[in-house]
Amino acid sequence: MSGLTFREAMGSLSSSQKSRAGVSLYSRYINRPVGRVFAAAAASIGISPNGVTAVSALCSALGLIVLVIWPAGWATGLVVAILLVLGFALDSADGQVARLTGHGSLAGEWLDHVVDSGKMVAVHACVLVAAATQGLLTGAWLLIPLGYMLVAVVLFSGMTIFELLRRTQPRQADPPRSPSTIRAIGLLPADYGVLALAFLLWGASQTFFVVYAALGGMTAFVTVALLLKWFRVLKRAG
Repeated sequence: MSGLTFREAMGSLSSSQKSRAGVSLYSRYINRPVGRVFAAAAASIGISPNGVTAVSALCSALGLIVLVIWPAGWATGLVVAILLVLGFALDSADGQVARLTGHGSLAGEWLDHVVDSGKMVAVHACVLVAAATQGLLTGAWLLIPLGYMLVAVVLFSGMTIFELLRRTQPRQADPPRSPSTIRAIGLLPADYGVLALAFLLWGASQTFFVVYAALGGMTAFVTVALLLKWFRVLKRAG
């Protein structure tokens, strides 16, 4: 047990949040606040950060299983969206529990990244399987989930490796950045939470895949922009 009540945990988390700069509006106003509630609840009843990561992975896995085995429809999309959104919020919560309780570890951070990387591949793989087995996409159109998967993997890998390499550099006092609303809006297509909500359209498969393809294309654009930025930063640093 952490020894904190839910209210105490919420108060502590509210006063020690990460910077809102560089995150999308969804993560800023939905995912992080919901994750904060889950983190406070987990800390108050003694669930470890790794335990929260495990529950997050379970929610995401259940959502993707439903996507593959249930017939395409509005009810399927609703269940999938809810489970993926919950899994994403819990993914935000595990780090907050670690900071709140002081029980963070390299092993826990590694586990979190492993789960995240698996989720990035699995969600698009399951879209591909569901589309192929249920006849929602045929022929060359099946390349859309594969392309989206490639973009998602490159973005996640690039971000993770960038942060890892930045840690090896001497710490510098960077000037604080104010959260940019324009940037936060621009990052929305690349936010996993927005993709999760898109499954609410699963009952209208043609509409879903138009939105899905648009998100994939915009995510590719965001990925190229971020990769160029990260390359410049690391080039200056090293």
